Amino acid sequence: MYFPTGWPKVIRIPKLGQTCIKQISCNRDRILFAVLTDDALTIWFCKPCVPIVFYRRPPQSLEKFGTNILAEWKPDSSMIVVATSEGHLLLFKLGVITDSKGLYLQTDSPYANLRRDSAELFIKEIIPPLHLTMIEEIMVWDGKITGIACITMSEFMISTNQGHVLRYRWDGTQHRDYNLDLRRIPFCINQQVSKAIPIVEENTYIINIEYSPLVGGFSIVLNDGRAAFLTASSLKFDPNQVQGIWAQGIEDATCTVMNHKYRLITFGRANSECVVYYVDESTGGLEVSHNCILSSKDYPGDPGAIRQVLWTPDGCALVAAWEKGGIAMWSTFGSLLMCSLGWDYGLNIDLQKKNPLQIKSMQFATEGYQLWMVNEESSPENDEPSNNNVSTTSLLQLDFMKSALTINPCMSHQNHLYLQGEDKLYVNSADTLIKIFSERSTKEEGVFGESVSMTSTLAEGRQWLVIPVPSTYSATNWPIRYSAIDAEGQNMAVAGRTGLAHYSMHTRRWKLFGNETQEKDFIVLGGLLWWRDFIVMGCYSILENADEVRFYPRDSKLDNKFAKIVPVSSPVLLMNILQDQLIIFGSDGHVSIWVLKYSSTVGIMEVFKVQTIDISALAVHPACIVSITLTSLRTETGRGQHHNSESIVLNVSGRLLMVQREVRNGERYTCSMPTVLASCVENVWVPSRRRVEKAHLTEALWLFCGAHGMRVWLPLYPKDGDKTHTFMSKRIMLPFHLKIYPLAILFEDAIILGAENDTILYTSDTNSPFSLPFSVLQRTSQVYLHQILRQLIRRNLGYHAWEIARSCMSLPYFPHSLELLLHEVLEEEATSKEPIPDAQLPSVIEFIMEFPVYLQTVVQCARKTEIALWPYLFSAAGKPKDLFQECMAKRQLDTAASYLIILQNLETSSVSRQYATLLLNTALDQSKWELAKDLVRFLRAIDPNDVESPRTSFILPPKLGLSQQTPPVSPNADDLSLILGNVQGPRVRSYSTTISPKLVENRTSNTTSSNNNNFVESPHSGRKKSVPSTVGLSKNETRGSSGNTAEEFFIDVILQKHARRLLSTRRLTDLGYFAAHLDFHLVTWLGKERDRAARIDDFVQALKHLHEEFLWPYPTSATFVAQNMALDSSHPNVEDRLKLLKIDVNYQTTSSRVGDSGYMSFQGLPCTGLVTPINTLDSSSQMAETELGELSQSDVESRTNKIDDKCDFARNSSFYDKRIDLYGDCKNEVCDKILEAQSRGRVDDTGMSAVSSVWDDDRDVMGNASTENWEVPSSQILEQLNNSDNKGSHRSEVQLRYLLQLFMEASCLEWSLIISVLLRDAMAVLRTVNAAKSPDQSIEAVSRLRQGLLLMQYWTNTECLGYRAFMLAIQNQISVLSKILETKVQHQKIIEYQQAVSASLNKISSPIPTRSRRISSNHDSSSQCGSLKDKKPSNLDASDKLNEVNTSSSGVKENTNESRDNTVIQETTGCVIT
Repeated sequence: MYFPTGWPKVIRIPKLGQTCIKQISCNRDRILFAVLTDDALTIWFCKPCVPIVFYRRPPQSLEKFGTNILAEWKPDSSMIVVATSEGHLLLFKLGVITDSKGLYLQTDSPYANLRRDSAELFIKEIIPPLHLTMIEEIMVWDGKITGIACITMSEFMISTNQGHVLRYRWDGTQHRDYNLDLRRIPFCINQQVSKAIPIVEENTYIINIEYSPLVGGFSIVLNDGRAAFLTASSLKFDPNQVQGIWAQGIEDATCTVMNHKYRLITFGRANSECVVYYVDESTGGLEVSHNCILSSKDYPGDPGAIRQVLWTPDGCALVAAWEKGGIAMWSTFGSLLMCSLGWDYGLNIDLQKKNPLQIKSMQFATEGYQLWMVNEESSPENDEPSNNNVSTTSLLQLDFMKSALTINPCMSHQNHLYLQGEDKLYVNSADTLIKIFSERSTKEEGVFGESVSMTSTLAEGRQWLVIPVPSTYSATNWPIRYSAIDAEGQNMAVAGRTGLAHYSMHTRRWKLFGNETQEKDFIVLGGLLWWRDFIVMGCYSILENADEVRFYPRDSKLDNKFAKIVPVSSPVLLMNILQDQLIIFGSDGHVSIWVLKYSSTVGIMEVFKVQTIDISALAVHPACIVSITLTSLRTETGRGQHHNSESIVLNVSGRLLMVQREVRNGERYTCSMPTVLASCVENVWVPSRRRVEKAHLTEALWLFCGAHGMRVWLPLYPKDGDKTHTFMSKRIMLPFHLKIYPLAILFEDAIILGAENDTILYTSDTNSPFSLPFSVLQRTSQVYLHQILRQLIRRNLGYHAWEIARSCMSLPYFPHSLELLLHEVLEEEATSKEPIPDAQLPSVIEFIMEFPVYLQTVVQCARKTEIALWPYLFSAAGKPKDLFQECMAKRQLDTAASYLIILQNLETSSVSRQYATLLLNTALDQSKWELAKDLVRFLRAIDPNDVESPRTSFILPPKLGLSQQTPPVSPNADDLSLILGNVQGPRVRSYSTTISPKLVENRTSNTTSSNNNNFVESPHSGRKKSVPSTVGLSKNETRGSSGNTAEEFFIDVILQKHARRLLSTRRLTDLGYFAAHLDFHLVTWLGKERDRAARIDDFVQALKHLHEEFLWPYPTSATFVAQNMALDSSHPNVEDRLKLLKIDVNYQTTSSRVGDSGYMSFQGLPCTGLVTPINTLDSSSQMAETELGELSQSDVESRTNKIDDKCDFARNSSFYDKRIDLYGDCKNEVCDKILEAQSRGRVDDTGMSAVSSVWDDDRDVMGNASTENWEVPSSQILEQLNNSDNKGSHRSEVQLRYLLQLFMEASCLEWSLIISVLLRDAMAVLRTVNAAKSPDQSIEAVSRLRQGLLLMQYWTNTECLGYRAFMLAIQNQISVLSKILETKVQHQKIIEYQQAVSASLNKISSPIPTRSRRISSNHDSSSQCGSLKDKKPSNLDASDKLNEVNTSSSGVKENTNESRDNTVIQETTGCVIT
């Protein structure tokens, strides 16, 4: 309810000399404060905090009467009585100086530069000029005075150390007939006991006395530690009628205070606790309501005895101060709100030895916004102060914010959380929280297409919106008394001492009364609320001297002429609203119900009184009615039933009563007997509307009972079709505990909102006024759904729990609620020392199984619980193996990954590795790259020493990547063979692209040395290694160095297998993501798979598949023609830009990599990437992580131009004819230029440089080939082909360019050619053909590359005419490939001849000819040749077709070369290659 804010202010007071402050006391209005010192009395004004009058007693008076010890105000603030240490009473009269206008008047300077520019700089509060005079001194001939209590306007009572309670009049005379003597007052435990015994012990007297007319007596504390309550049959307190009621169980009471509204009696004890009693109405005895204690969590030490206790003015909070220092605040019924012992005082402060807050007296200012405290500071010079060294005192002021529910309980209808201060509002709107969450939940922010794990409303919107009240209003109407917020949370209204103002969140502006006189003419009383667009308030009209209810429209000016004013019979104490019905409770004890109607067309508001009910018999005084609520809830309500009559819910001093209204005899309302629903109730929340979807939650009554926890009064609807029995309960009261103090309830969202206090230390300098902590406010929240479900399941009401849970399944934190439900039951039962005959865990497990998040809930609960509790959990939930397999069956891979942690701790490592391998394969198949990455780390972290040993019980980190505590293990070959069985040979793991592996290949010495110059071993040897239990490996798998473990090889086999599957199925996008996430080194692997998985059997189908996968549009002939026409009229400078281009086709034997990757060729100038080659493995690794890692499949936007026919124009004859016509135009204008450029014998400077040699060692043999020039299309054609507008997205282009670079570096020329054609990048095609000269490329690979180019040319001529122009531009590369093929065949014949000669000279048998290409260990040469022979007939048929097509474009030269190549290959290798 109350929360401190800011720094405690240190008030500067006059120098006290050798004296100290004894007490601080406020008048009834809490505007004036009396500060009592040993020899003086000072009157202070509250706001602004300034002293008004000062009276110091002369030394003669001090010597005669003693020093001041106590002070008490007369209720009308006209007199103050001061008790002295020698048993005297000093009466002071306080009056107003009539001839003075006021104190602290501010006059502006005559100088312009010193004048105040703003009205806010003037104090508008009139500070009354007071005079203080001592009018009488009274000698109390009865010992020393121990306490003073004012009982009426004319009398006060004092207690003495002689065991007497004396009654004095304010004129100084003693009312002797009504004096009390403790030795004559009978004491008993309650008023029903006939035997009552007076106090007979000697030297027993009262040390503290408090009076409350609403409780009906005095609370007293005796010097021996006992506490009692003095009461009588009437408030006259006739000594013959007074009876004492002992407070049982207290022997160490130190102080007392009384709560008027809730009728509570509080005693402070020496054991640092406060115990709160209430008077039992049936017996009249004192019964314990609750205890205000500090738990060990709040403060583990002993703060000492209670020095003083104090209630807030509204009775909603209790403050206690301890002897050893520190203060704490509890709510009415014992919920801890604040404790200064938990504040941050810095490292230099020891609270046990010296607490900065040594409070000896305290008082609340008006409305409870400020707490005035007298702080006692021990002298720093000596730890044990002597008589000459007295402790010093200071005056502190601590500001508070409070909930509007303390004074305006009708705000419990709203879902909005806000607090009010003396001149500002702190708003935290619930709608803002829900909107933030709903907007986030609709977005997919995952980079890889996965849903982001979203934080719930619990973590949103912790900031407060601070709305200061304008000084124009607060300067004269301080402080804020009432505040209200509307249902939408968009409008606020505040009311101070007079008038009101309202604020709009939308416009961020306040609206005040234009006529200040009208603002000063009424005082808001009883409540303030919003109804539609009207502000409703109870008020007292000073002008009319009458009580009214007023309605001010929001959109009109604040003026009485726009207001609807309804007079009422008595002052309004409370008011509330339900839809269009207003309920008002007056000081006469009557409740009136009004119906509100507003006609928007006419603009007239009508108010009708419906019923008046006298409830004065339900409370001893109208002030004891804490809240009144009109609700549609009833004790007996069936599902879907609606009643025209609403019930009244009353909070009478903490007891909650329901009065049901019924319609009888037509329109006449009658009321049934009140029903007591609960006791110790602080706040009540009733939903303002009912929703059928969540009927249980929106037709429930919510109560907060302080230390007794939260309670909810739930409806129990019968099952549909069931017979309703009259003996079955229709509602049930469920209790549960909260960790926060509730201020607002989101009924439909199952969230409770609250606030808590926290502190910040700015300086540790004890001399600074800022050395005390700075208090801040934080919003807190708690989900309560699991509490309700647990209580219902415990009471065998599982069906109702299921209905409530089903209605809340759409909440984003519903799985979290189920997890909390399971966790709390598990912790309670598994750690219980007593046997549990009716365990709740099996029922909770069965309940959670009804929802699809069951598997997720169990594993999340297990991972947040100690391992020692897992057997008990899984004995009810099922075996982890079964749950894991169920997750796999339901494709809940993330949940299954969480179960791996469970399996790793409950099963052997071999079992966890087996399931991890299964999950890894599934994750790879479903493209869950992040999960697969974590699983690979998990597998590599398994220790091979733990393969068969059970896991020890220790708590694992929540991540899959585990930090290992054991030293790295490097098993030898014997260990591996022992574990793995007969698996021979060392294993190879994948390598980073930044560090290339040593490749052990069967090549010639030159090739081997050249390929291995730049390769070094991987340095990753310190990683913990593990060994698989069963791995089926073929004998022909790639072997590596002996330093790599079998476990790494086992993982690499899985990854390579999946990569091979992706590449074989042409899923290049997934292959890129796979390599980027799993650190799979694609270039190295592609080099090995060049003639296996990377081999393309159908070039045309591969090209079509890339179009679909990357959403890449097909080129159209019309686009090409239009661009060509624009090109003819363009500036010829494009050709000059290409003259700077020069391509070097010299190849060295030391590298098989392509000099330029072509990655940059998509930029503005064509082929500019040639001068900045990107061929290092370092760059490829970085780009793989930065670019492909950022691209997700879900991020590729859908396009409207779906490819339906895939350029199959031949199926539609009419469309095909049109395309032929377009192509005819293209051929006449553009294609002729291409053919003309290719018919030249030489190429100018824009073409290629001469080829020097293919291999340096055979320059004389290859001389003819080196003199050939490779043609390049003209600059205009390249410019047009590169800058085509008919392209896919930029993201797709970046992906394709990067894949092109990877394939080029790996010498996978077939895929490079396909991607180059897709991108229509002629220079990339040239580089691909250029790379075919590498000795790494076999005769078969070059032949297949040439054949694929021919097939694509045939396809473009017959089906997809959009590619025709591009294919014409690159068709001369077919002849270049033919020349390369012829050169490679001749070179191979030379090698075979040299081998034959060397063999004959050495007289040994002929060796096996060296293979012309890299042969995989899985395939031998015979199988390859056999496959080629099988394919010979089809290839020849395709060749015939290709020859027919190419006759017109390429001539007969290619066919001649092709037949010659085939002939040569048949003679040398025995393989037929077409």
